[in-house]
Amino acid sequence: MSSRRWLWLAGLVSLVGPSWLAATPARADGPYEGQWREGPMNIRVSVESWGGDCGPRPQSTTTRGGGAFRISQQGDQLTFHLRQARTTRECWSENRAVRRVSSSYQAGTWRIVCRTPASDSRAETGTYTIQAVGDDRLQFRDVSRYDWQLNESSCVGTITTTQTFTRIGGGAAEPEEPPEEPSTPRCSPGAAARVVLRPASADVQPGGRQCFTARVVDARGCALPRRPSVRLAEGEGSVSGLCYEAPDAATSARIVASSGDLTAEARVAVRTMDLSDLIARRTESGSVGGGTPEDASSETAARVSATQRDDGPGLLWPALALVAALVLVGIAFLLLRRKKAPTRARKASIGGLPGVVIPDDEPEPEPETTEAAPTAVAGEDMICPSCRRGYPPGTETCPHDETRLMPYREFAAGKAAGVDSHVCPTCGERYPPTVKFCGKDGTTLVPG
Repeated sequence: MSSRRWLWLAGLVSLVGPSWLAATPARADGPYEGQWREGPMNIRVSVESWGGDCGPRPQSTTTRGGGAFRISQQGDQLTFHLRQARTTRECWSENRAVRRVSSSYQAGTWRIVCRTPASDSRAETGTYTIQAVGDDRLQFRDVSRYDWQLNESSCVGTITTTQTFTRIGGGAAEPEEPPEEPSTPRCSPGAAARVVLRPASADVQPGGRQCFTARVVDARGCALPRRPSVRLAEGEGSVSGLCYEAPDAATSARIVASSGDLTAEARVAVRTMDLSDLIARRTESGSVGGGTPEDASSETAARVSATQRDDGPGLLWPALALVAALVLVGIAFLLLRRKKAPTRARKASIGGLPGVVIPDDEPEPEPETTEAAPTAVAGEDMICPSCRRGYPPGTETCPHDETRLMPYREFAAGKAAGVDSHVCPTCGERYPPTVKFCGKDGTTLVPG
């Protein structure tokens, strides 16, 4: 083989080899094992009967996908490592009273049927289907029918949820790039200034569980390496670590996090969810990003370990390909020197490899645009973003905590985008995601 061909081969391997190997999807323990990306979640609501005791009337909605997650496989069963892990043998409902009736797998299709006990006044029947389209695409479909009898109201409707999962690196990958996570700037913490406990308020079903994040920060919001203690200060239930365990009856509780003389508190309302709450929870738990982790530091550690576990083997092959390319380049260089034609060898090395174009200037960033807050449409159902109680159209403030109400459509869109709340960077006061300015000093709020 001539020296020129050696040089061409070396350049081709060094440029094409690593990217080809990195793009090859892993098939570890089964055909569906590996990294996947979620598509948009479409929720369609069909209401047959609705009364005043049913709460806010549920609305159809669509959430944006794009998040990456992992699927593990054991035999014929799959586990979806979303914000809340789901499997092909369990119910995908947010209703704790729902129980599995049957589950089956045949020819790349998983089917699970679940329903509530016959004596439950909040009857629910769900059929969850996951269908494989080749090895690189999974289609999820949830058809849940609700027949709730609440006081004098009959709440009957069907909610159909569809979503597509696509393997990352497969032949039918989504054209849309996943959203980049904002990087957290490093900081050197100063003296402890306050304790942060999130979420500041939460709704939990009877017998449910709510986990918090608690940390000590300085005046600039930089976290200190010490963890505050969390306890139940008022109400029923119990606290274990950073999680509150709700009793089986409706109640309220006050959770306090403390570190020395610094304290912060959160309020928990234990109540039975309505259909609008279940839809909101479905968009939260069935996706990848957002949510309230049990422990911020443990979540970070889990992300690091997951990155090492998933990406480590994938980086090995590109590294080996690069080493092989360097060896080929070295061989070509030796062959060229033997011919004692340095000028010709230099021309061949420049002409034999494709050039790399480096732009003179980086593209200027596009100016930021501020979207105007959507206004409420006449006749829309309203919801309190703090306590999540629903109210009829025309109501402006919540009689329980005097929080300004917002349209349910806007509330669902905020949940889908992962915006939990806004916080004042000056005084640290937290506000609902629709509030733009601090009520104490007028400072522009930032996402909290």
